[in-house]
Amino acid sequence: MDELNKVRELYGEPSLDPEVRARVAARLDAERAAPARAGRSRGPAPATRRPPSRARAWWAPIAAGAAIVAMAAVAFAGPALLTDEGEGVLLAAAGVVETRPVTKGAYWHVKRVLNGSDVRQLWVARDGRAWTSQGGKKPVPFTGKGPFTMGGHELTIAQIEALPDEVGPLRERVNGILKDVPRQDREGVVADALTGLLWSKPAPPDVRAAAYRALAGLSNVRYLGKGAFSYEVRGVRRELVIDRRSGQVLRATTGTATEVVLEAGWTDVKP
Repeated sequence: MDELNKVRELYGEPSLDPEVRARVAARLDAERAAPARAGRSRGPAPATRRPPSRARAWWAPIAAGAAIVAMAAVAFAGPALLTDEGEGVLLAAAGVVETRPVTKGAYWHVKRVLNGSDVRQLWVARDGRAWTSQGGKKPVPFTGKGPFTMGGHELTIAQIEALPDEVGPLRERVNGILKDVPRQDREGVVADALTGLLWSKPAPPDVRAAAYRALAGLSNVRYLGKGAFSYEVRGVRRELVIDRRSGQVLRATTGTATEVVLEAGWTDVKP
């Protein structure tokens, strides 16, 4: 079996990005040379510059059935540090999301199922107006703090779209936004801020890719297997299940609250 098939077998469909292919291949070579380690802490990931011609993309709606099947397949046997396989999943997801055609729309729309039955939706117009719907009821104007926040700080769509698309600058910008977060909480809040760019916020494809790569460099992110990752933020455990082939987040769990992501993307359909 050639190296490409081995990558597919371990991580799913590999990224189209040659740099990601090279990194995963190097990891396979290392695994052949020494026994696989159960886990290890990781230092910051180096910034990666991509060719200017890289196509930008955002994701299409996720089928509810596929999300629930993937969720059921995850075995949470206890946290381990981010393993080579886990890093490979994140890097492959980064390579996938940045190569798809960009989509546009009048509203950012997220549809999710909370705790198995409570269907909730959010629409945000580019001018900042927002609406929410719960349990299939008619959408109502969003109230409270802005629909997009990072560590308690409100962000506009324009600010999210202007985030850096390289690992180093993105982490610097996120740390700048979170500068008032206490040092003991900073690591977990940074991880939470980066994961928020993967599905709940309208981050452009290249920013999402940089967020995936930045997560691969955080020492507090654990790989649970089957595309599942965890970290703690302010003492609360948070888990994500990622589809390695599409780069989409299928499920997010915070404490006892579980959200299955059905749709996340731009639409022209009004609330």
